[in-house]
Amino acid sequence: MFVIRLRLNSQPIFIDIFIYMYYNINRLKEGEIIMINIQIGEPDKLSNNILVKKSAFVSFDYNPDIVNYIKQMGTRVYNPDNHTWEMPINNIIGLCNKFENEEIKIEGIYEDLHKQEFEIDIPKDFEFKTKPFNHQIDGVRFGLNKKKFLLCDDQGLGKTKQIIDLVGCLEKTDTINKVLIVCGVNSLKYNWQLEIGIHSDEKGWVLGTRYRKTTGKAYEGSTKDKLADLDNLPDCRYLITNIETLRAGAEKISKSKYHFPVAEKLAELCKKGIISVIAFDECHKSKDPTSLQSRAMSLLSAPYMAAMSGTPLMNNPLDLYFPLSWLGYEKHSFYQFKQHYCTLGGWGGSQVVGYKNLEEIRALMDEVMLRRLKTEVLDLPEKIRKIEYVDMTAKQAQIYKEVYMGVMNELQKIKFSNNPLSMMIRLRQATGWTGILSQTVQESAKMDRMVELIEEISASGQKAIVFSNWESMTEIAREKLKAYNPAYITGATKADDRMNEVTRFQNDKNCKVIIGTIGAMGTGLTLTAAQNVIFLDSPWNMALKAQAEDRAHRIGTQGTVNVITLVCKNTIDERIEELVEKKGQIADALVDGKVSIEDINYLLS
Repeated sequence: MFVIRLRLNSQPIFIDIFIYMYYNINRLKEGEIIMINIQIGEPDKLSNNILVKKSAFVSFDYNPDIVNYIKQMGTRVYNPDNHTWEMPINNIIGLCNKFENEEIKIEGIYEDLHKQEFEIDIPKDFEFKTKPFNHQIDGVRFGLNKKKFLLCDDQGLGKTKQIIDLVGCLEKTDTINKVLIVCGVNSLKYNWQLEIGIHSDEKGWVLGTRYRKTTGKAYEGSTKDKLADLDNLPDCRYLITNIETLRAGAEKISKSKYHFPVAEKLAELCKKGIISVIAFDECHKSKDPTSLQSRAMSLLSAPYMAAMSGTPLMNNPLDLYFPLSWLGYEKHSFYQFKQHYCTLGGWGGSQVVGYKNLEEIRALMDEVMLRRLKTEVLDLPEKIRKIEYVDMTAKQAQIYKEVYMGVMNELQKIKFSNNPLSMMIRLRQATGWTGILSQTVQESAKMDRMVELIEEISASGQKAIVFSNWESMTEIAREKLKAYNPAYITGATKADDRMNEVTRFQNDKNCKVIIGTIGAMGTGLTLTAAQNVIFLDSPWNMALKAQAEDRAHRIGTQGTVNVITLVCKNTIDERIEELVEKKGQIADALVDGKVSIEDINYLLS
C-alpha cells in the first residue's frame, strides 16, 4: 500500500492534524476503489447550531459501510437534492481514519480552529494591574466573546488571573454588578481573596467572614452568618464562597426537589441582576449531576459564566455533562446525554462499556472550552510559586489551639532557650497531621488537599514531588498516596535504595509521585520527571526551599515547574511564610539557634 500525505493550503486543522489521502494499488486494479469527496464550507442545514462554525459536505458512490458510519454521528444531516451529508468539520477526522483505504478528495480552505478572530477585543482604556502573558490575554478575549465558557488551562497557567482581568475588562465594556466565585475546593477561597488584591484594585469578601473580638483574626462563620451577608451585601465587587456552603442546610421537599437556603438566596441576587458574573472554580468536583452540590449549583445563572478546571474533562464524556448543562450548552437530560455518547452493556444493559460520537463532542468542546498546556505556552517563566491556603478541620483546629495555649504558657522559657524554634515544632506539626500529637484524632486539611492535588496532577499525565520537614509527615503522605505507587526517600533510606527510588520515579510511568524529607531529598538529586513540587511545610530558610524546588527545576526539566506550598490559615504557617519571604530565613536560627524576641512574638501572634 502506498500512502500519500497532504497538508492543504499549509493550514493545520485542529491540533495540527493532517488530512490524508490513502491509495490502495490492489483495489485500484480491481476497480473497487471508492472516491469520497469532501467540500469544506459555511454551514447550511446546520446553521442553526451555534456550535458549528464550519461544515463538511461529504459525497460518495453508495456504500452501506460509509452510510452506517455517518449515521452513528450525532450531528449530521442528509441532503437528498445533491446526495451529500453535512456534518461538523471536526467529524471528517474520524471519517478519514475509518476509511483509510479509500481515495479521499478534500476541497476548500482549512482554518486553524484554535486561532479565532474575536468581535470584542480588550478595551484600549483597560490597564492590567499585573503584566499578563500572551496566553492570558487570549483567555480574556475568549471570555469576552463567549460569555459562557469552560476555562481548562493546565495547572500553573493563571486561570484565576484571567477571570480577574476578564472582570476588569467587563467593567469597561458592559454594565456589570457583583462577581460570585464558587470554589469547588474549600481552601481556594483565600487564594481567590489574595489574588483579587494582587491583580485588581477590587476587594474579595468570603461569605460569612467574622472577626474574633479578642484577637481580631478572621474566621468563617455559620450558614446563618452567610445568609446575613447576603441580606446586607458587603461593599466589594467579589463575593467568594464554596460548594459546601451552597449545599449546606439542604432540605428535601419532594421526591426530586431540595431546599438550599444559601444557593436560593444567591439565585435571587442573580435574577435581580445584582450578580452579573459567576466563576465556578474546580468544576470537575461536580461531575455527578444528581449530587446535592450539583443541584445547588444548577440554581445559579448569570450573563457571564465560567467553569474552571485544570483537570482534563475529556477522559469520560459523562464528566462533561454538568459543566455543559450549567453553562447552558447541553439541553438534554443526563439520561439522553448518556445514551448519545456512551455504549451501554454489561449487567442489565446499563453499564458504560464504551463511548461513541466523540468527534461530535470534541467539536462542541472546541467551541466552548479553552485549554492550553504548559508545553504549548512558550512565554511562561520556568518556575511558578504559589501559596495555597487551607482551613483546618474543626478537630484539627482544637488540637492546634491546645498546643498553642501550652506554648504560650511556656513563652518566657522559649524566648531564652538555646533552640527556641524546636520548642514550636509541635505547633507546626499540628497544622500537618493531628495523629502526631493525638491517638484519637487522625486528620489534616493539608493531607486532604495534597491528595486532591496529586489526583489532578496524575490525571493531567504529570508527576509531583512532595516535601516535608518531618519523617512522620512523609510516612502519612506515603500512606495517603499509595494508589499512585510513590517513591520514598528519608534520612533512613540507604544510599543504594535512594538511587533505586530516584530511578523508579524518573523512569516508571506508574510511579506518579516521590515523597521525602527536605533534609534527605532536598539536595543532590535529579527529579526532572516532576513538573510539580508540593511543600506540606516550609523550611525555616528560603535557600533550603529553593534547593528543594530545584530537584525538579534543572537541566532536563520538561516545561514549567509549579511549586505549591500548603499553608493553614490563621496559624504559625502564615507567619513563617511571611518572615522567611521577608528575611530569607528567620534570624540566624540555623547558625546559632537564636531567634529574636521580635520574631518569636510575631510567630506566635
